[in-house]
Parts: sequence; structure tokens; C-alpha cells
Amino acid sequence: MVNLSKTWVACLAFGFVEPSLGFYDKSSQRVGYNPLVKQWNGVDSNLTATLDLVDPGYVSVFEKRRHIDVTAWATVALAAGTTILAAEAGINIYKQIADIIKSKSNHNSCSMTTGTDSNGHMIEGYAYLATTSGHDCKTTAETKTILAAVKDCADWQHKHGAIMGCCVLSHGGTWEGHLRLTSQPNKYPAHAVNCG
Repeated sequence: MVNLSKTWVACLAFGFVEPSLGFYDKSSQRVGYNPLVKQWNGVDSNLTATLDLVDPGYVSVFEKRRHIDVTAWATVALAAGTTILAAEAGINIYKQIADIIKSKSNHNSCSMTTGTDSNGHMIEGYAYLATTSGHDCKTTAETKTILAAVKDCADWQHKHGAIMGCCVLSHGGTWEGHLRLTSQPNKYPAHAVNCG
């Protein structure tokens, strides 16, 4: 006979099932969650991924745990739509975004960049802004390292049903990169980057 509690623990241990990360507040049409926070290139690097707008078909991801301390809230869209592309589906889009981030760094540019790109089937919108607490907007991170962070952020947002979300990257020093992604740029355009 299979011991279900041991099977559940084994699934968690091997990553087959992820415990839910928050809860769904149906009356307010929002979900509470804890953002993704992780190192992306050594001890001085930080990636924070957040959700702004969640597809209503994904609220079950947030319904299971009710007694946790959440640190962020995201609105649930009124109608279902497409979600942010997973990294492999949007790899060319995310490569272009990583190239833009590195190019802006090489040119010491803190100006906002917005745009849309397509993988041939889906269009994704983005807005990117570098900020600094120092004297320049440069990062020493390589393009491939930036791409890995953008892919991690997009994968996490896709997994949690994000229609619109944000990523903040830091890499030691004074530079921070702020990236907003949207799967529906015509309906929910990325005109600003106010991650936080």
C-alpha cells in the first residue's frame, strides 16, 4: 500500500509539486503572494520578480495556502487572456531584451526603452529602465548572464499566470535594471516601469 503522506513529501523534495505561494482574495479580485527573490550571478546579484496582473485561470495556484504572510498583491484580470511567455517560447524576444539592456549599459544610458517583439505567434511588450544610486548606469554583467536572469523572471511569471509583471535586477555596485513584461501590449501596454 502506498503511503500518501510519504509520496507527497517525496514529490515536494524532488520538485514535482510546488507548494502554493499565496492566496486568492475573491472579493477584491486579487492574489497575495511572495515575490521571487534570488541571486542570479553571485552573492552581490539580486533578481526580484513580481506580478502585476494575473490571468483568472491561474487563481487556483494561489487558493491553497491561507495562513502565510504575503508581501505583495496582484490584481486578477476580469477576463482570461495570454500570459507572459515562458523562456523557451520567447527565447528570441528575451535575447533581444538582454541585448538592449547590455547596449544601454555600454552607452551609460538611464533612459526608458519600450517596445514589442514577437516569436512569430505571440507578441510581448516590454519597458526597461536602468537606475543608479551612483554616477553611471553601467553593469559588468555579460549579455548571457542578463539573459539568464530575464529568462528566470519570465519563467516564474509565466508559471504563476502573469499577464503583466516586473523584474528588478542588481549586480553589485549602484546599477539596477527594471524590466516590465506584458503579454497583451495592446490591452495592457508597458509604458512605465514602477517595479516595487
